[in-house]
Amino acid sequence: MRRPIISLVLVFAGVLGGSWYGWQLHARRTFVIRHLPVTPDLNSLPAALAESVSVAEAKSHTWRRPAEGLIELSRLYHANGFYPEALTCYEALREIEPANAHWPHLQASIIADFGRMDEAVPLRQTAVRLAPEYIPARLRLADVLLKSNHPADAAPSYAEVLRRVPGNPYALLGLARCDLAGGAWNRARERLNEAVAKNPDFIGALSLLVTVSEHLGDLSSAEALKTTIGRREFSDLPDPWLDELSEVCFDAYRLSVAAAIAGSAGNADAAHDLLDRAIALAPTASSYRRQAGQMLLSDRHYAGAKEHLEKAIVLNPTDSDAWLFLVNALRGLGQEPAAINVLLTGLSHCPQSPSLHLEYARWLKSAGRLNEALVEFHYGYELRPSDASALVELASVYFTANRNSEALAALNQALERQPDHPMALATLTFYAISLHDEAEARKKWELVRLQTKTPPEVVSGLRQAFLQQFGRELP
Repeated sequence: MRRPIISLVLVFAGVLGGSWYGWQLHARRTFVIRHLPVTPDLNSLPAALAESVSVAEAKSHTWRRPAEGLIELSRLYHANGFYPEALTCYEALREIEPANAHWPHLQASIIADFGRMDEAVPLRQTAVRLAPEYIPARLRLADVLLKSNHPADAAPSYAEVLRRVPGNPYALLGLARCDLAGGAWNRARERLNEAVAKNPDFIGALSLLVTVSEHLGDLSSAEALKTTIGRREFSDLPDPWLDELSEVCFDAYRLSVAAAIAGSAGNADAAHDLLDRAIALAPTASSYRRQAGQMLLSDRHYAGAKEHLEKAIVLNPTDSDAWLFLVNALRGLGQEPAAINVLLTGLSHCPQSPSLHLEYARWLKSAGRLNEALVEFHYGYELRPSDASALVELASVYFTANRNSEALAALNQALERQPDHPMALATLTFYAISLHDEAEARKKWELVRLQTKTPPEVVSGLRQAFLQQFGRELP
């Protein structure tokens, strides 16, 4: 008698368990469907995005995998700039998976970008609590606290990152900013110097060091730092949870921006992959081909750069930068005659390009065709009168042609445009030395010494020329 009773109990338990499981599936599916965002207009974007959204929405309506569909939707909307829809998804995902740190972290990234720091702080705190080992979450929390004018609260988070990852440049930069908020300029400089010592190419620390050095009166160091930075830009901290969203991005422009960020951060492989996807999505846009060619050119991959740049100018013959980059790629391949032909063809398509005219003027000068070079340098300067460098190069041609008074006039005009132009000052110093005018040479040298952008070989040449001419060394 006992066995039938046990069997009945087991059957009842199975039925009850199945009912409970079914009820949970129904409840989760109903919750997901109720919280699905309204599908936005996707007609202006690639069809692949609309197809992916449709597949994810269909999955969100299934019995067994509605949450997976919602996750896919959140990624698609976030990666392609549909932020209100992404926020709706993240809000629901936080209810479904309250122990998953991804959702508050990604939700906060959108909210913080909108400047809603007070709302972002608790989300950041939740992400850190749920994923204490994920360093970007701690750094993001500290950043949002600092931006909310709470440096005293931000500093412990930065310090905890340093405890876990000694020398982390973003944590050192954050602590330096906290120091500045409290007026501790010297302490900030110490932290920034530490960050640069361990990460010499970290633009964030270098840029803030410029401000600190200027504030402390160390102008020479500030100028040297500006030279080191050049045109490089700050790269935001790596954040794999956020960065991986690019995998489902179907917006070519967003992919090109992500590629530029990856390239500036030194991740060339990722940058090229992102650009390849941008090109595939927008095959008729020349700008992405040009960007890919420029990146390959910087890496001295001349053959690959040439291929991209040739396609860029076919797509847009008026893209003067693409023509100029192609000239440099051909020269890198040792194909000088082809480079000149491309330069001339580029000028025929872009007659108002100052860069192409200046490049042609340089070639004319190197070929000894000085009168033609003078015409081109003049025209290049007229097209871009704010560029004093063209006047300096014009002066060098005048000097070569023994037209010294005109050369001096060009140099003085360059200094009117840019009083501290290093090459204009250096050229005038050389000229004074050649005239045996020691007083004038020393006067100009004092100005050259203040210019940290003067190339080291030019400084060395000035010292050597002065020593040979006057038998004394420059200070």
